[in-house]
Amino acid sequence: MKKLFFSLLVMAATVNAFAITYTAKAKVVLSDGTQKSTLYLLQADEIGTTVDAAYCGELDMEGVEIAFYALYNGVKYETFGLKDLGTLAFGMKTNASTNYSITVSKVEGTPLVMKDNETGETHTLTEGATWNFTATANSTDDTRFVLAAAPATPGICHQNGRLEFTAYEGASVQVVGYEDNTVVAVAATNITLDYQEIDLADLEAGQYLVIVTKADQTEEKLVIKK
Repeated sequence: MKKLFFSLLVMAATVNAFAITYTAKAKVVLSDGTQKSTLYLLQADEIGTTVDAAYCGELDMEGVEIAFYALYNGVKYETFGLKDLGTLAFGMKTNASTNYSITVSKVEGTPLVMKDNETGETHTLTEGATWNFTATANSTDDTRFVLAAAPATPGICHQNGRLEFTAYEGASVQVVGYEDNTVVAVAATNITLDYQEIDLADLEAGQYLVIVTKADQTEEKLVIKK
């Protein structure tokens, strides 16, 4: 009955339950080609930022060979809702060393971004998005992925040794030394996603100028690597 309630909850864009309105953010499916596990992300505007278990579907892992879940305060959820999604850890359980895929549908609202902590790749959860990756057999990894809501407006952010680009898809990037104007080799020189990161971990400490060019328009940002 509990799983039926949550299935009905997420099938509609919005459902009123106990005077709380839920808006479906995304349906995320993990598959190994034979089996699949589905995670629903919800957003509730009228509850606090802490999770109310009455509105979340806790995952029963007993007898499950493949699973994809949100991890919050050590609890695994297959249906997850709270006021502000913020940054959220995702875990998975696998049954074989093989290729796995993630597909996304039923997307609403501000695009969400999922990062694969093992590969470093980021993926925007847009309608119809899909990507492949590998995983180890018979393992459970609670922090393989992390999810964050991307800002609605374009931006370039420098933090924790990386550059974060939002809404700069199609732009090219150069990183040059601020003092000698020497071009620096970085992990990526073209922005191909709505949200993308460039790792600056290998750069020496100093000042750098980030030059972003898109449609013949150029933007510069001074970055200090400590």
